[in-house]
Amino acid sequence: MSRRLIIAGIVGALLIVALVRALLAPAPRGVQTDTRLLMGTLVTISAWGVEKGRAQPAMNAAFAEMARIEARMSRFVDTSEVAGLNAAERGTWQPLSEELERVVTLGMEIDGLSGGAFDIGLGPLSDLWGFSREPPPETPPEAARIEAWRAGRATLTGPGIEIDAHRLRLANTSVALDLGGIAKGYAVDRAMEILEREGVAHALINAGGDMRIVGDKGGKPWHIGLRDPRQAEGVVAVMDLKGSIAISTSGDYERFFLHDGVRHHHILDPATGQSARSGLISVSIQAPSSFLADSLSTALFVLGETKGLALLEKFPDCAALLIRADGSRIQTPGFIAAPPTTP
Repeated sequence: MSRRLIIAGIVGALLIVALVRALLAPAPRGVQTDTRLLMGTLVTISAWGVEKGRAQPAMNAAFAEMARIEARMSRFVDTSEVAGLNAAERGTWQPLSEELERVVTLGMEIDGLSGGAFDIGLGPLSDLWGFSREPPPETPPEAARIEAWRAGRATLTGPGIEIDAHRLRLANTSVALDLGGIAKGYAVDRAMEILEREGVAHALINAGGDMRIVGDKGGKPWHIGLRDPRQAEGVVAVMDLKGSIAISTSGDYERFFLHDGVRHHHILDPATGQSARSGLISVSIQAPSSFLADSLSTALFVLGETKGLALLEKFPDCAALLIRADGSRIQTPGFIAAPPTTP
């Protein structure tokens, strides 16, 4: 992905807007922040209560870990393990690293539990839509091409991805790994592990739609706002969080275009080959890990309110905030958020 496209898409890619006061005003003593361009978005790490001489090396190590994971799991990096698996002849077994196997296995588990709504094999469909291309698309792909992809998928049993003894096999050319809905969450978790290992006990990582916190800010919570799906500068809820928690948001406003009055966005429904039309425009998940929150936010967005909440019941440690197309919302028990205050 070119740097110009990434820069142009940064505003749309920031599904969660972090209203961390340390970032919006002169940093109070004890807060150290750094921002890098990684995985198609701006990633900001904020560490509290650690002197700069220790905080910066820890943040550098965390960023390096995220870059390493991107180099392994991005299908847009020609030398990545994922790109190599996608380029292999279909129907042949290929070696699979233990790390990538963990990510793919979780993705396949969420696929099964969601009835296929979350699918890590949508690489060919994503390519048809081209939301990661430059210039970005302005029209949907031809209907015949979508139907040809669906016909190839119809021949599959299950997701078309098999794993056995550290090996992976892709069934046919309608399947290719696309870990965009899960790898970033995994990278955020690993980055936080690095920070904690380096002695940072209070931190926030904001990677666009994926966020992870540990600890607090001198006894005060991290103050985080959720972006309004229809007002780029607006906030629909405020979260004051302490402890260890991950937040992920999926919405139809990150990457999209309007064609003949219809909004086409990058969250694709495997059942139709089209942008998901579930009646939801934003789904935020709070979970024990970004790894889980990332995949569940996508799955619930595709499933819609009724089926999505049924899936969420399988994960008692997770909670959700759903925003319907009419702007109304559902906040499940355990989701920590309040309406924004008005001046």
